[in-house]
Amino acid sequence: MTIQGDVLSILYGIPLLFLNPVFYLFLLLIYLHYRKQMNLERQLFAARIQTPILQTLRSVGMGLAGGVLISVLAAGLGVVIQAQDLYLVWALALILALFRLRFLCFAYAVGSLTLLHGIALITPVASEGSGWLGELWTMVGQAKPLPLLALVAIMHLIEAMLVRWNGGRDASPLFVEGKRGRIVGSYLLHSFWLTPLFLFVQMEPGAIQGALYPGWPFFWPEATSFGLMLLPSVTGFSDMTQTTIPYKKAVQIAKQLTLYAVALLALTALSAWLYPLILLAALFAIIGHEGMFFWSQYQERQRSPFFIQSSRGVKVMAAIPGTRAEEIGILPGEIIIKVNGIPVRHKEDLYPALQANSAFCKMEVLTYSGEIKFVQCAVYAGNHHQLGIIVVPDATTRVYVDLSRSSVIQLIKQKLERMNIGA
Repeated sequence: MTIQGDVLSILYGIPLLFLNPVFYLFLLLIYLHYRKQMNLERQLFAARIQTPILQTLRSVGMGLAGGVLISVLAAGLGVVIQAQDLYLVWALALILALFRLRFLCFAYAVGSLTLLHGIALITPVASEGSGWLGELWTMVGQAKPLPLLALVAIMHLIEAMLVRWNGGRDASPLFVEGKRGRIVGSYLLHSFWLTPLFLFVQMEPGAIQGALYPGWPFFWPEATSFGLMLLPSVTGFSDMTQTTIPYKKAVQIAKQLTLYAVALLALTALSAWLYPLILLAALFAIIGHEGMFFWSQYQERQRSPFFIQSSRGVKVMAAIPGTRAEEIGILPGEIIIKVNGIPVRHKEDLYPALQANSAFCKMEVLTYSGEIKFVQCAVYAGNHHQLGIIVVPDATTRVYVDLSRSSVIQLIKQKLERMNIGA
């Protein structure tokens, strides 16, 4: 099997990726999501913790590396898809994202397409005379969902690697309403990566013939003529923690994603031998993905909140980027015990203790692992009044965010309601 010419055509076609409107649509959704996080931070802390542009660029950079790994694994495992199926997946993903941004993940779109495919096989509609809806339903019936499910499993396997690599770097601190109406600190972990993929697609006779190895392509043995296609896609995850620091939560999520990906790939492989199992694989793609989300929420409810006041000192929620707090290495979850030799127990104690020495600051800090560390820095005019330290909420905190309006549709309704009130 010779693919040199097709590879060269892909290399020449890479610039065309930037002419694909789906690329920019995904990029816009990612940027708007990160911008929404930044706006929440500003409302709560009058400061920006994350930078949407930087986060979006990071999503592209990490996504490129992830896309290469996904492409290599997909080719090696024998994933060959139909180009028209990708259009259906893109459309479903964008529609589902209107209800919850996490539904932008292809697990939901491919799982839904597989179930619709099963219905279309039972209730076919003649495309002639039935308009574009009939033609669309015929496309659903002609879909090849098995390789798409395998692709989703591979994408989540690499996503687990990206989550571990990112380590909660894009997490945003928030104040939310906890149990019994108590306001607690929380971290919103949302990361999305734009992952351009090089995939084998079924082509008309005259394209690449043969197989990479005997039995290839495993997930679509009937395919005999192939081409390489470059296409944009997005991977990502969404979660929130009140009970641990972002890095530790990211490690937990990476482990869950790995188990999910391996289980889905196993079910998809079994479906290649016993095709009716594909419905089980499709349900697992959707329910298993949602199950990870709700299992995480259940674990959060069973544990005590971590970002609350401590009797040992002032607990840190976050350090504002570019401030002295970040420069000296103050981290989320650490407890400031003394400032300039003065014990501090409440956030009201922090500023007077900082003013005890107007030119220099020394702190005694209890780390997340329970060790004592000493940090110090010079203090200059114009520095943040708390050196950029954001502390956890206490009994006097009244401002928090309501995450119940988390879908695009709900946000649009909220905007319209405000416009009507203003009119």
